[in-house]
Amino acid sequence: MSDLLKKVATAVAPLLLAALGFLYSSMMEVRDQVSVLHQKMSILVDMDNKIIPSPDNAIARMQIKDDVMKSVNELDKRIAIIEWRIDNDKKGGQ
Repeated sequence: MSDLLKKVATAVAPLLLAALGFLYSSMMEVRDQVSVLHQKMSILVDMDNKIIPSPDNAIARMQIKDDVMKSVNELDKRIAIIEWRIDNDKKGGQ
């Protein structure tokens, strides 16, 4: 029985070593990926965990803000004209 156990242990030992080597290399790969993510995250988030806007995003936000402000101003003018017409129609109908 011990002879069979020795043969099984001898056959399984290389498989166990290969599995340990695979696990170790996988663990190192994951560690490297986490380190890269930490480096990339430092570009996106400051020490206070606030998002650092990229210049492209800032330019796009400014353009959107300008477009919205133009639309709001145009709508304000239209509302003023409509209110003026309504007031004049009321005065003319009385």
